[in-house]
Amino acid sequence: MGDVDLKKVTVIGAGNMGKAIAKSLANSYELSIYDIDSAKLDQAEREFKFNRLYSLENERAEDIIIIAVKPHILRSSFGILNSLNGKMYISIAAGVSLDELSKGIKNKPIVRFMPNIAAECSSAVTAVAFLESVSSNDREIALDIASSFGSAFILEERLFSAFIGISGSAIAYLFEVMEGLALGGVREGIPYNDSLRIVTDTFLSAANLQKSTKKGPSELASMVCSAGGTTIEGLLVLKEKAVAGSLASAVQAASNKSKRMEKE
Repeated sequence: MGDVDLKKVTVIGAGNMGKAIAKSLANSYELSIYDIDSAKLDQAEREFKFNRLYSLENERAEDIIIIAVKPHILRSSFGILNSLNGKMYISIAAGVSLDELSKGIKNKPIVRFMPNIAAECSSAVTAVAFLESVSSNDREIALDIASSFGSAFILEERLFSAFIGISGSAIAYLFEVMEGLALGGVREGIPYNDSLRIVTDTFLSAANLQKSTKKGPSELASMVCSAGGTTIEGLLVLKEKAVAGSLASAVQAASNKSKRMEKE
């Protein structure tokens, strides 16, 4: 964690993403959680320690408020949120812009996070955008929080739809690729569980190699290919099936859907 002064965080919403984020913060922040569904809080209490809030009307967050609820719930909660004594508000609600948030939660530093589901294992990739008025100190705090459950990338808010295409939604596309490779191993005689573990470690090895060498994917792929070898045979099948183009089209489809949702 970075050197920040504020240490109190309230998470509103204990669904999958809210709970995952809260769990990552539990050891470094004085953490409180509120959710209208007491069963979700019961489940969270079995996994990690936090201060349980029974009402937002009677409780006041002193520092950072992370809003981890569905967009329609967020919009209906602006009155309550605006009355809280939060020093900074962080929203992970898709489709609710900084402009809309600033109109609903007046005169407060506001940040948007767009994490992917890997927050569950503190490996999320998170896009971060700030209201222009957010101070440099508050920006540091927000990035510190985002980095506590993975990696953080500062992006212009207008690029959030593209980010959804290459990360938020794209993690599901990678699971599809993993499943295809694992099933291919099964077809060739490797038991499914063994095949999936091999594929998973291969994904990790590919990512680590790219990060360490900083070489482009095409260059790295060419290093694996030998003349007349096995890899080129498989790559030619992927070229014939237009896998790269299909993935690019999937990114565009998710991004376009995100843009339509924001307009709605």
